[in-house]
Parts: sequence; structure tokens; C-alpha cells
Amino acid sequence: MNSDSPSEKTTTRQQMFAFIRKELRETLRDRRTIITLLAMPILLYPLLGMCFRFMAVNANRTASAPLRLTLNSETEALWLQQALKTGDSILEQIQHSNKAPDLELEYLIPEDESGEHSLEDSVSNTQADLGIIVQPVGEEGAEPYSKVSIQLIQRSGSPASETAASYVASRLNALNIARIERWSLENDSTLDIPIRQSKSFVAPVETPNAILQLFPLVLLLMTVTGGVYPAIDLTAGERERDTMETLMALPVPKFRILIAKYAAVITVTLLTGLMNLTAMTITAYVLQIEGTLFGAEGLTLLLLIKLFAVLAAFAVFFSAALLMVTSSARSFKEAQAYLIPLLLVAIAPGFVIMLPGAELNQMTAFVPMVNMLLLARDLFDGQAQWLPAMIAFLTTLLYSFSLLAAAARMFGADAVSTGSRGQWTELFERPEQIENQPTFGNSTFVLAMLFPFYFVCSGLLQRVSDVSMSQRLLASAGLTAFLFVLLPIGFAGWQRLKLRSTFRINRPSWIVWPGVILLGLSTWPWIFEVVVILEAFGLQTLDASKIENVKSLLESWQQIPLWVIIVALGVTPGLCEEFFFRGFLFSGWR
Repeated sequence: MNSDSPSEKTTTRQQMFAFIRKELRETLRDRRTIITLLAMPILLYPLLGMCFRFMAVNANRTASAPLRLTLNSETEALWLQQALKTGDSILEQIQHSNKAPDLELEYLIPEDESGEHSLEDSVSNTQADLGIIVQPVGEEGAEPYSKVSIQLIQRSGSPASETAASYVASRLNALNIARIERWSLENDSTLDIPIRQSKSFVAPVETPNAILQLFPLVLLLMTVTGGVYPAIDLTAGERERDTMETLMALPVPKFRILIAKYAAVITVTLLTGLMNLTAMTITAYVLQIEGTLFGAEGLTLLLLIKLFAVLAAFAVFFSAALLMVTSSARSFKEAQAYLIPLLLVAIAPGFVIMLPGAELNQMTAFVPMVNMLLLARDLFDGQAQWLPAMIAFLTTLLYSFSLLAAAARMFGADAVSTGSRGQWTELFERPEQIENQPTFGNSTFVLAMLFPFYFVCSGLLQRVSDVSMSQRLLASAGLTAFLFVLLPIGFAGWQRLKLRSTFRINRPSWIVWPGVILLGLSTWPWIFEVVVILEAFGLQTLDASKIENVKSLLESWQQIPLWVIIVALGVTPGLCEEFFFRGFLFSGWR
């Protein structure tokens, strides 16, 4: 053997570092990577900072704006002003220390004399928040405005208009009750008000900053955009440069080459995130909006460390996801087309975490993407719990390793290492040769297609209401068999796959049957113990509502024949699961 061969001169670790340095050098030398890494944050964040500042100033201006009341005449405005002042003092006496928040009022008098129509137009076109028509109804010769009829003109769907109407109505009601009580005292009559109202004002519970709630999504976009181009260039770019065959010919495991590319993508992603954090910090400090963006404490060192930790977790996961997607592409354009659905899938959980009630618990910690976004939100709020956080972190690492393993299966495969750009008609072409089992891409494609099919068909089945429970169960069993048995068989027939090896149909030995029967009869106590353990760890709880739902479901099943329940809920799901997942899917993933 030649003494100068790489296998004798370098160790595995040195070889790994050499591959990583090579990938990083080629990636960081690229002009487009430098633009994404440096130019975009420098140009983008000053613009975003000015937009945030403009929004914050407008929000503060709107919150402190006076309530505008419009009336027909100055006389009516003076009477209303005095009435509201008197009613306000009465409410202060009733509520004592629980004083209502002070509101600034502005009285507007229309220039024309069109009366009610003019007030309605002023309220409708937002010139005023509330229109008030005051009509004296006292007898002739009585004191002016001693008895009046008041009509409030409110704009539908306007919080300011609703606040103004509530403010005016509460003070006029207090003035009414005070005058009735005074009249009863003057006439030596006892009048007991049946219902007395009082209102207490408490400070609201401190809620997270709305803009800060968006930061997990912003970090997510930082991570994805930083790793998109390097992932494409290091996989699909190798094919377009006709260097993939050279890489595959090296006496090095394919997974080791992919790990080097993975390290390069993570490094570029983290560098992009650091540049974004630096630009964001400088912009917030220069524009003096750190308090508006990050709360009363502002942008602290601890918050920056939290931001970088979340960035690192996102980088680990998305670098693997990007490599898995781009490793299956045959060209740069095809990889870009594949990444558009991935970006949409990545952005969607960012809005899910903003829904009321979304929290990181022992169940959501297992959901990819959502778990890290919820953890990022809890870290910013200072409310992260260690158990869900550890579960989310470990599951993210597990998902990342799984995605990387899937990428290794597709990276440099024969079907994608030829440099072919591929055409859309190839999706419908039938292979000429018979294969023993599906490829990784074929089995994954069928799995991806079954999800929307099952979602739509299940929804359509739920809309059918004029059928019995027996018919519904049989229809559900038929749908399961169609999707997980007939469709994979049809796909395998079109792809010229051998059914026996594709679905791993083998005759079992008679020795296994006693064990199967024994497991079937003795497994249910262990399932109950698993449920108890999950409940003890807080992963699953059986509250009263769930128990009642189970009872009502069991009662409805009493009217269903036993064979229907066994076939629909026992036999069909089990056989279909084994046929598709353990058969078709695993034969392609092996």
C-alpha cells in the first residue's frame, strides 16, 4: 500500500475536520452567502426598527387620544358637561377608593344645522366617537333642561365609541338615581332603589409584550433564511457542478461527507443568526425602542443568551430538514421549488403559538417545531418549566438525527447523482424494470399523500349525519382499508414492485402463534399500567369530562352488533397498520 495514501496519513477525526473546513471555505467564499450573512441584516433591521417605532408611536398616540363627543349646539354641550361632572362626583362617592380611570373628553359642534343626520355622519366617518342628541321634554315654563331625553349615536365595532357610550351612560344613570333619591327626601317619601350598582377597577394582569410574542417567529425566519442557500449549494449545487460523482467515489463513508455539509450549514445558520441579533440590538439601542420591543427591562444580556440558545436549537433542526429536502433534488431550481412548502410549514406553527391557551406541556413538547417555538416564548416570558423544556430539547435532537439519517439515504443515491434535472412527466412514467421494494422517496411520497387524503375523507365522513353508528363505523373501516391497503397496492402495481417483498408478506412459523395469543390476552393490564404512569408524569390525565365522554360512547355502542365493533375497531385498523407501515413504508426506509 502507498505510504502517501490518505488512510495512512490522517485519522478519522482529522479527515472529518478536513471535510468540514473544505465545506466551510467553499460556502463562506461564495458571494451570495456573504450577502445573506452581512448585507441583509445591515439593510433590513434599520427599516424594521423605523417601522416598529412608527407603530409604537401611533399606538401610544391612539391610547392617549381624547374621546370626541359631538352635539347639535353649544348649549347642549354645556349642559352635558355639567351633568357628566356631577355624575362623576356621585360615582366617586359611591366607589370611594376604586376610582375610574380619568378620560379626556372633547366636545365638537357641527358647523351646519342639519341636526341628527349631521351627528350620524360625524360618528360614521370617525370625526367623532359618540354623537349625543339632547331634547328637553319638560313642560312649558319649567326650568330649561330639567327633564331631557338623550339619544346616543354609537359607531358599531369601535372600541373608542363603546368606551365613550359606557362613560356617558354610567354618569347619567348615577345622576338619575341621585335626583330620584333627593326627590323622595324632599317629599318625605321612602324610595328604596331595588338594584344598586358599583364598579371596581383593578390593575390588569401583566401580559407579555405583543411584539415580543412574535420573536420566536422572527428567530425562526432568521434560521431558515440563513441556511437555505448553503443547503442548496452543498447538495444540489454539487450535481450541477458535476462533482457529486467525484464525492461518491471517495473511499469515505457517505454519511461522513453529509456530516461535514451539515456542520457547514449549521455554522452559516448560526453566523446569520448572530448577525441578525447584532443588527437588531444596535437598531433597538439607537432608535431607543428596546423598552417597547422587549418590555420594561429592555434588551438584557440574559435575553440575548436566551435568543442565541433558541437560535442554536432552530439551527440544529432546520439544517437537517433543509439537507433532507435538498438532497432529494436533482438541480438548484428543483431544490428551490421543494423549499417553498418547507418554508410554509415552518411559518405556520409560529402563528399557532399565539393562539390563546397554547402552552408547552408534556404533550406539546413532543410536537416538532411547535415545541421549540413554545419553549422560546416561555424563555422570553421567564415561565419555562424544566421537564417540558428537556423533553422539547431532546425530541428536537432526536428529530434532527432522524432527518439527517433520511438525508443520508437520499444523498448521492443513483437516481439523483446522474445530474439529471428531471421533468414533471417523470412523476407519471411507469418504470420498465420490476423492483423488489420501493425506494425511500417513493415510500415517503405515499406517506405524505395519505395525510391530506385521510384528512379530507374523514372530514367528509363526519358531515354525513343521517346514518346509524354501525354504518359510520363500517364506513370508517372501509375508508381505512382503502387508503392504507388499496392505494399502496395500486401504487406498487404502477411502479412494478413485487407485492410480496414490498409489503413484507411472509408466512409466519407456527411457533410464534402461541406467543401472539399469549400477548393478546395479557397485554391489556400493562396498557393500563402505562396509562397510570403517563398520568403520574402529567403526560395524560383522565378528568371527569373524558370519563363522561367514554361512558356515553360505550352506551351508544350497546346498540351496535359485536361483530361490527370487532371488525371496525379491532381487526381493520390493526391489519391496515401492519400492511402499510410495517410493510410498505418500512421496506422503503430500510
